[in-house]
Amino acid sequence: MPDMPTGQLIRLYRIDRKKSTVNVATHAGITARYLEMIEAGTKTPSLPVLRKIAKVLGVRTSALIGEAPSEDHEGQVNPRLAEIERALFTYPSFVLSGREVEPELSDAAARIEAAGDAWFTSSDAYTEVLSVLADLIVDTERLVHESGRSPESCTQAYKLYRLARGVLKHAGRIDLGTMLADRTMRYAEESEDPLTIAAATWTVGQAILSDDMPHGALDVAMMGAEKLEPLLPDGTPELFSIYGALIQCSAIAATRNGDPYRARELLRGPASKAAQRVGDGKNYHHMFFGPTNVGIHTVAVEVEAGDISDAVRLADTVDINKVASLERRCAFLYHVARAYDHKGNDTAVLVHLKMAEKLRPQDFLYKRDVRSMVSTLAKRARPSYAAEVREFASRIGLLN
Repeated sequence: MPDMPTGQLIRLYRIDRKKSTVNVATHAGITARYLEMIEAGTKTPSLPVLRKIAKVLGVRTSALIGEAPSEDHEGQVNPRLAEIERALFTYPSFVLSGREVEPELSDAAARIEAAGDAWFTSSDAYTEVLSVLADLIVDTERLVHESGRSPESCTQAYKLYRLARGVLKHAGRIDLGTMLADRTMRYAEESEDPLTIAAATWTVGQAILSDDMPHGALDVAMMGAEKLEPLLPDGTPELFSIYGALIQCSAIAATRNGDPYRARELLRGPASKAAQRVGDGKNYHHMFFGPTNVGIHTVAVEVEAGDISDAVRLADTVDINKVASLERRCAFLYHVARAYDHKGNDTAVLVHLKMAEKLRPQDFLYKRDVRSMVSTLAKRARPSYAAEVREFASRIGLLN
């Protein structure tokens, strides 16, 4: 099932629940014809529509975009995931003594930093990071254990698990997100650093968002931001970066709660003010927060809220080259592609997807929502550009 397109998954769950297209469509607030087109793969549902369908069917949204179940360890594309999952069950009582060389703090810090840089700036990010993540987890856990859980070693563990959550989410293992976010926060608390704890709060908020609980994500992110507000008058760029990222998380959560007006106020107000204090080109805690990232989130809010014309208009004002992170650039391109998909502008969808592929080609092997967009595009492409779309779909393994 993880390899199935979204439309087929919806149809299977609908049949399993013994629900008609009319029943599901009515409760999801769409027409039966639109649902039929989604199931046939000729229309790609927006995220708000997908969430409504998931709620009617009684499943998580992630299940409808083909999230890999926990028992799906091996695969043609991601054979490293089983090693990483085994490494996550590293405990002092039966694993940590198996290494011949004792890890050093400086070495672990350098390796974790290198993995983070690769994830955000390398076009081969998945290959480079997944190949080292399992060993990093085992070595860092051993470092924490042998240092007596020193604040310095806990800080490195926080950085590692924060990175791992993002990597594994994009690699299709959303089911591990809660565990990784919990470890991120617990190690952050042991670091005894307020800014590290605040950055870990952002990770928890993101994990809750991915778990289809926007109300909880909004509470967590706003709580984290409010704890930083007394420090803002004398705040450093690092503090404003974390504060702004928490506001951005709150804005996305507010949108998914059905309150895009609050989301816009958060982005135009406190997030934009914080971004001006940070500027572009900064990278605290791998957040890449700044005016351009606020612009990316502004477009995302309009796409999620269904205000497609505003999303396209605002997208024209964002210069993604000001953000060093390839992951952030591609996230923006996917938002814009979804906006044009909603408008039925297939040419623009293809242009933006190919721009993203040029930056991070491996996204198109792992990110199932993006693959679903390409699959849908291939089914409905007009003759004038159908061959180009099919060549693209074949290149990423969707067609023989």
